[in-house]
Amino acid sequence: MLADQSDTSDACTSSWDFAGSPTQYSTHGIHTYLAAMIPWVAKRAITTAKPRKLLDPFCGGGAVLVESLLAGIACVGLDINPLAVLISKVKTKCISSRRLMHELGLIVEKACLYDGPVAKFTAKQGIDYWYKDYMLGPLTALRHAVMELGENQVKDFFRCILSATARDVSLTHRNEIRLRRLESPYLESFNPDVIDVFRKNAVEAAERVAALPKLDVAVHQGSVLGMPFADDEFSTIVCSPPYGDERNGVPYTQFAKNMLFWLGYSWDDIIDQKRKTLGWINGREDFPQPDSQTLRKSVHLIRDHLKSVKEVNAFYHDYDNALTEMARVTDDKIVIVIGQRVMQNTVFDNARITIELMASKGIRLGAQYRRHLPTKRLPRMREYGAAIDHEDILFFDVRGKNM
Repeated sequence: MLADQSDTSDACTSSWDFAGSPTQYSTHGIHTYLAAMIPWVAKRAITTAKPRKLLDPFCGGGAVLVESLLAGIACVGLDINPLAVLISKVKTKCISSRRLMHELGLIVEKACLYDGPVAKFTAKQGIDYWYKDYMLGPLTALRHAVMELGENQVKDFFRCILSATARDVSLTHRNEIRLRRLESPYLESFNPDVIDVFRKNAVEAAERVAALPKLDVAVHQGSVLGMPFADDEFSTIVCSPPYGDERNGVPYTQFAKNMLFWLGYSWDDIIDQKRKTLGWINGREDFPQPDSQTLRKSVHLIRDHLKSVKEVNAFYHDYDNALTEMARVTDDKIVIVIGQRVMQNTVFDNARITIELMASKGIRLGAQYRRHLPTKRLPRMREYGAAIDHEDILFFDVRGKNM
């Protein structure tokens, strides 16, 4: 049941579906990110919430931060995934296109002259499976040239472009939740020019970042379970939390790993950040079940699947703690965009669970809206733990919190 929506604001009278609306404007189109919030949802959530200072503690591909920046609103981002942090930084930093074009010329020149060894990866990293042999030399040369840049925003920009290029030339199906290798006949015919892809990505991105407002946006790497912010530091949170743990939900770490390898991260680095995601068990055994009747009913239905019960309890235990931490740093509104998930063919209504968990903290639901999602990706989404034909946009009033 959707919350009462008696006012006549734009949020109430207009659809949240945004079917057919462009999503690649401004810097949104610089680098793809898995299960990203579409810009129009972020924009309307911000317009409706009217934040003074905004936080997105699951900033991902940076949609909320970009829309906050374009609206002239001070904002901060946080994410556990270093790729998300890099992308969000680049998408929100204005840099002169002239400066970037000068550096691009030098990078391409160095890459074309590079005669050093090709990067070596371990069998565990599996890079050879995702790239053709001819791609490894140019990617190595580009990485070498980019890493020689000084530590500044220009280097971050080209690291982001290197990552986007590594994604664009990889032998993976696009627009899917988990990595899946190309098959014949597409595999044989897919032979992109790596340096040309890098150059085109850089030119397009340079035009986009040069047009950004000159407003500082801080983006931090860290966990929502222990945020480095003061009580009530932000007026508003707008975010889209994960629908479940990475074993059973959206695999952000798997999506990012090949790109992170090319950026110099080790297998141990990547596994370490994965262990900090919500619901990762890490040897823990005791997961007190949060105060949600809806959650208890769903867990009861899968009670015979002990491993799944443990994974569910681990995730919602962490998720409840994340909501508490989000409420701690916020003094006005929290906006959460979230969809359902499936475990053992049982639907977990994340919207209702979130509402009940927030109510246990004295936080009232102000409004609830529904967005119907495009259907073309639903079969593969359902294979990987998501019962997604819609997502809910939940507006909470934090002013009555009793924590």
